[in-house]
Amino acid sequence: MTPGPGAGPVRAVGLLGNASKLDLPPAIEVALAACRAHGVKLLAGRELANVVPVGVDVLEPDALIRACDVIVALGGDGTMLRATRVLGSSGVPLLGVNLGSLGYLTDIPVPDLARAFEQLVAGDFHLEDRTQVSCRVMRAGSDVAQMAALNDLVINMGPLPRAIEMELRLDGDSLGHFLGDGVVVSTPTGSTAYNLSAGGPICATAVPCLLIAPICPHALGMRPLVVPESTAIEIIVLRTGEGAVLTADGQETFTLADGDHLMLGIADTRVRLVKFPQSSFYRVMRHKLNWGGPRRRERKGR
Repeated sequence: MTPGPGAGPVRAVGLLGNASKLDLPPAIEVALAACRAHGVKLLAGRELANVVPVGVDVLEPDALIRACDVIVALGGDGTMLRATRVLGSSGVPLLGVNLGSLGYLTDIPVPDLARAFEQLVAGDFHLEDRTQVSCRVMRAGSDVAQMAALNDLVINMGPLPRAIEMELRLDGDSLGHFLGDGVVVSTPTGSTAYNLSAGGPICATAVPCLLIAPICPHALGMRPLVVPESTAIEIIVLRTGEGAVLTADGQETFTLADGDHLMLGIADTRVRLVKFPQSSFYRVMRHKLNWGGPRRRERKGR
């Protein structure tokens, strides 16, 4: 991840979102008022056709991306991740507004929405390029699937409570075979997602690395790893039974088979996120994880 300069004049803003969110209509009204005040055009994706006010044009995803200088995802982190897949390799900047609960990616809460849109349309922001992790699945010497993810790529058995036997290789060196419920390979951006739940470390988004976290390994020596982003990661699926899957950001899945070789590394395409001067990774962590919360009152006599 490298910080970038502001994206220049914002003439059109596009909205993507989760139409089921109760806070969505008032959030759209705030966005519309800010855009009108600055002469900026507001557009929306087709999924918001039933909730946008009259006068906001609704477009199909490809047309929306071509027409907009910035895309705003209204919802939770899942909405944000879906938006990154819609954007693909377009390079259009993305801003996340949190209408959900956790919101590690969507770091603008509803109370700050009006201020954020004022800053957005005024150009008071910068861009951060976030890495994605990619995977190429090889079966019997042929490519059978390719995926990329902003947060993580996960190998597990889906809903089946069975272990998977795998071999992990880094830059061609084998770390041996291990049995477990799966493995998470995440970017620094995704370190607070499944990686964190699997016991992996939190990683600042500016660190050029990838994180590998085994899920419930059947060996105490198999621990989470942090490796340089240039590392060639290879995972060989040795034994699954049935039902092992590769999942990208919880959005796309591919069914794996015994003997599949998964080649993982940094994707060519990066995601450009809109960040404001008041944005802070550590402030988000402190708030979401309740770091430095109220101290318990010490008992008398101690």
